[in-house]
Amino acid sequence: MRNPIEQLNKLFDSRVRIGIMSALMVNESLNFNDLKALIDVTDGNLASHLKSLEENSYIKVQKGFI
Repeated sequence: MRNPIEQLNKLFDSRVRIGIMSALMVNESLNFNDLKALIDVTDGNLASHLKSLEENSYIKVQKGFI
């Protein structure tokens, strides 16, 4: 019998990606700065994790200026 931990999606081996998905489970949407503060990461770090999640169709990113 395989260990269930071994079956986890490798995309979620990062605390940042788990944090992003957790935050979005309880919020329909979040802006970049709020999500960055909530997860406590840099702009570049958050942007790269968001890109990876979007490329794998887990999230949809809407870009714009406020």
